[in-house]
Amino acid sequence: MKSIYLLCCCFILAAGLKAQDTPDCTDWLYLKNGSVFSGTIQSYTPGAEIHFKTWNNLDLRFDDSNVKRIVQRCKETGTGNAALPKVYDFKERGWYHHTRLTFLPGRTYGYYGGSMGIALQHSSGYQWNRWFGTGLGIGGEVFNLDGDVATYPIYAEIRGYLTAKRTAPYYAVSAGWAFADNSGDQQRTWGQTSHYKGGFMGDVQIGYRIGNHFTIHTGLRLQRKTRDWASLWNAENGTDRILHRRLELGFGLLF
Repeated sequence: MKSIYLLCCCFILAAGLKAQDTPDCTDWLYLKNGSVFSGTIQSYTPGAEIHFKTWNNLDLRFDDSNVKRIVQRCKETGTGNAALPKVYDFKERGWYHHTRLTFLPGRTYGYYGGSMGIALQHSSGYQWNRWFGTGLGIGGEVFNLDGDVATYPIYAEIRGYLTAKRTAPYYAVSAGWAFADNSGDQQRTWGQTSHYKGGFMGDVQIGYRIGNHFTIHTGLRLQRKTRDWASLWNAENGTDRILHRRLELGFGLLF
């Protein structure tokens, strides 16, 4: 019965498109999982699949058992753009690439006041479904813009999106290892020479995907670092084990 209903809908849509012959008409595909797509139906085989192309040329195919209803809207019918629901056409499965710029406010080891750091991260991987994806990433960061050695993390991550909406909350959890900048060997501050080593890093981010390509996020960043120092005035030396704990505030581009 449902297949007959969908077939009738397609006949009505095809007749409407032929009669009006105008690009002002849009097909709306409503799925049972709550997803909504706008674009044009390319073909439909009852009991099999619907071939659909979204407004931004994303080519999709759905089993018709997952389709709840099909609607066509045209501007001249009085149901123009203002009456249309928000478009959800995010690709839930496939390769992803996500670049993020993050500000890292907090306290730095050896400083009494607060400081600001900054990080640039990029991760790529595969989104297996809306809720779960896996990937690898690299980055660069400085935890104190007034003077600190850079670290360069390499990490694995898991990520996912919580709703099938145009603006959707997401999570990303990553862990790995960061390498300290070798120029730390040359540091001479407060009568000491310093050599830095990197260590374990952990990162938890929560945020929003806005549309298909923009993200904002907050989170918590952890970075272990080791400082070997020696005094230039006497024979004293030692090792400081540092754990950076920073709040994250940033934005990114997603493809």
